[in-house]
Amino acid sequence: MTRTSTLVRAASDHPTVAIVADGHTVATAEVRESDAAVSVSFSVSHGHLPVRVRRELVDAVFELPLVQHSRTVLASVPLGDVDLLNGLRAHCVAVSTRAAGSTCLVDGTLEPPDEDERPEG
Repeated sequence: MTRTSTLVRAASDHPTVAIVADGHTVATAEVRESDAAVSVSFSVSHGHLPVRVRRELVDAVFELPLVQHSRTVLASVPLGDVDLLNGLRAHCVAVSTRAAGSTCLVDGTLEPPDEDERPEG
């Protein structure tokens, strides 16, 4: 059985989420924040990966505070990666997709945070 772990690295002004299996990074997501949205670029290693790696990666991204307090997520996903796309759909109330070369661009709308969960400011 392959063991996986999730790492979140804060590199410069944006976090990177990585899934590590058997000591090797098998999937990453770079997260960047702008005024209007959060952008996420997903990358997954080729070949056989442990089950649930893609879902663990998406779930870890959506646990980041900067994603939780956003209304819009703009993601780039390898074209044809249905598991990543389904993970994004599970976290968004509305999703639109379009192909761009070997990438699928995803525009997702999140539910507004509950009043109790909004950051003070």
